[in-house]
Amino acid sequence: MNIEINKEFKKTYLVQENNTAISMGSGDLEVFATPSLVAFMENAAKEYLNTFLPEELGSVGSNININHIAPTLVGKEITVQGKITEIIKEKIIIFSLEAYEQDKKIGDASHTRVIINNEKFLSKLQ
Repeated sequence: MNIEINKEFKKTYLVQENNTAISMGSGDLEVFATPSLVAFMENAAKEYLNTFLPEELGSVGSNININHIAPTLVGKEITVQGKITEIIKEKIIIFSLEAYEQDKKIGDASHTRVIINNEKFLSKLQ
């Protein structure tokens, strides 16, 4: 694995009805929910990390520290951008992430993912 540190990546998402606070149960308004922001950020990090991993490896999120700082309406486009800032013991990957609606920053986070062997990880659950 040749995981690159500090190389920026981006992924774009569309806010839909099922991403709202009222739909997710995290609030009472038809605005982009914090749990959806977490999911978008984790997904962007996972997909970027997967570009460096062989097929038998994957990753699981183990920590996220998020700030959701501005509201967003349904139908708006969210861009998550980030980079890997640190690799610990070749399997713990630390990300710095930010989310934008056009030029408006709506959130930021630090996120940790742990590289796993998919088959071994699932076998522990049986």
